[in-house]
Amino acid sequence: MNDYDKAYGADSDYFGHASAPLLERFTHILKPHGRVLDIGVGQGRNALPLAAAGMRVTGIDPSAEAIAQTGRLALEAGLTLELRQGGVLDFAPDELFDTVLCFGLLQILSRPEINELFRRIRDWSAPDSILLLVAWHENDPSREKYQGIWEPVGRHSFRSPDGTHRTYLAHGEILDLAKGWEVLHHEESMGPGHSHGDGAEHWHGNVEFVARRV
Repeated sequence: MNDYDKAYGADSDYFGHASAPLLERFTHILKPHGRVLDIGVGQGRNALPLAAAGMRVTGIDPSAEAIAQTGRLALEAGLTLELRQGGVLDFAPDELFDTVLCFGLLQILSRPEINELFRRIRDWSAPDSILLLVAWHENDPSREKYQGIWEPVGRHSFRSPDGTHRTYLAHGEILDLAKGWEVLHHEESMGPGHSHGDGAEHWHGNVEFVARRV
């Protein structure tokens, strides 16, 4: 996570401080005062507003800088967050969650890790809990780049020499990964142009998914 540590250290607003648009659209269906797991909490743009709304939020992230910055912002705002540094597959919660957020994670996991993550999300989720997820699909503009320079290690999945992954979901694949959940929203499109820090404007092929555990 050294790259994210550097990125967050150089820009305290790397991904922006506004909540993810998908979360803003569906906050109204979340359980009031429920327990939330934010996988990849980053600089707290989703976790902090939910905590301010009275939800009990646990944020996990491999980046030490992410955890430090989010912790400082929570302290300054008088909010209580449970923050844990580490990878999602090393996480072992002691309670079930009413909401799970998974934004921008799947593309850096291998296919076996993605399958394991969905198994664990189900195990971590209370009945009627809500999953909100954003991933990249196979028409993401960056796929052509990675398939030309990295080793293919699965369907639309590539690995660099240092073990970094880029994985793109096939169209409709999210429905198989979350089989058994009640689908509330599923959209696959090209997302809006945006930039991170002082980087160039770019676009992603977004998979938006909201579902209820039944």
